[in-house]
Amino acid sequence: MSVTQSNSHRALSPLLSRAAADVRRRVCGWLENAPPHVGGCGSRVRVSRTIILYAILLVSVLPCFASSEPTAEFDAANKLYAETKFAEAAATYEKLAQSGAVSSALLFNLGNAHYKAGQVGRAIAAYRRAEQLSPRDADLRANLQFVRSQIQGPTVRPGLVERSVNGLSLNEWAGVSAGALWLTLGLLALRQFRPALADSLRSWTRWSALATVALGMGLALAAQSTAPGRLVVVTAREATVRGSPLETAERAFTANDGAELRVLDHKDDWLQVTDGDARRFGWVKREQVAPLP
Repeated sequence: MSVTQSNSHRALSPLLSRAAADVRRRVCGWLENAPPHVGGCGSRVRVSRTIILYAILLVSVLPCFASSEPTAEFDAANKLYAETKFAEAAATYEKLAQSGAVSSALLFNLGNAHYKAGQVGRAIAAYRRAEQLSPRDADLRANLQFVRSQIQGPTVRPGLVERSVNGLSLNEWAGVSAGALWLTLGLLALRQFRPALADSLRSWTRWSALATVALGMGLALAAQSTAPGRLVVVTAREATVRGSPLETAERAFTANDGAELRVLDHKDDWLQVTDGDARRFGWVKREQVAPLP
C-alpha cells in the first residue's frame, strides 16, 4: 500500500461564485418578470433593477478572480509532485496554505508531498489538519493510518473516544448539538402553548433532551481533542526527550520522526511531553516538534 494523491480543486474551487451564480440566475429571472410599473414609479423601478443586476454580477464575478491564482498555484504544485519534485511541491502547497487558501484537498496533497520527501512528522501534521475539515474522507484516513503504522518507538495512539468523536468535525458537532437543543426548547414551548399536546409530546421531549445532553458531551470531547497545544508530532529525525528542560539533562527516551506526543507543560523553548505511558515523560525542544490541531 502507498499514499494516494488528489488532483481535486473541490475546496479551492470558487464555491462562492457558484452560489452567487445561482442567486444571480434566480434574481435575474425575477427582475425580468417583474412588472415594469409599480404605483406610477416605473422609471425608478427600472433603475433599481439595473443597479441590483450590476451589483449581483459584481459579487458573483469577484470570487472567480480571487480563486484563479490559488487554483493555478495548486496546479503548479500538483505538476511538481507528478515530476517527483516532492520537496518543491510541499513548499508550494505550504505557501498556498499560508496564504489562506486552506482546504482538505490542499492539506491532503501537502501531507503526501511531505511523506514522499521523507518528512513523516510533517505529513502526519498535514493529514491531521485535513482530518478536521474532512473527517470522513476515506483516502485521507487510509493515508494517515498507513503513515502512522510505520512509526517506530513511543507514540500516542488514538483511543476509542478520540476515534469516535473524530467521525464529525468540530463544526458538525456544534451544529447537531445546537439543533438538538433548539428541538428540545421548541417541544417545551409547544407543550406550554398547547397543553392538550403535553402528554403526547412528553416522550419526544425526554428523548430530545437526552440527545441534547449526549451530543453536548460529544461536542465537549471533540473540542478537547482538537484543543491547540494539546498534541505535538516529532518532525526531527530523532528527538531526545530529556528529564528536565536542560541540554545537559539525562535522556528520558527518544522519539522518532512522526511520533505523536501529549503536551503536559511548557517552559521557555521546552515542552514537557509524554507518549501516553505514565512511565515515559520528559522535556523536548520546541524546534523538534510541530503542533497538531
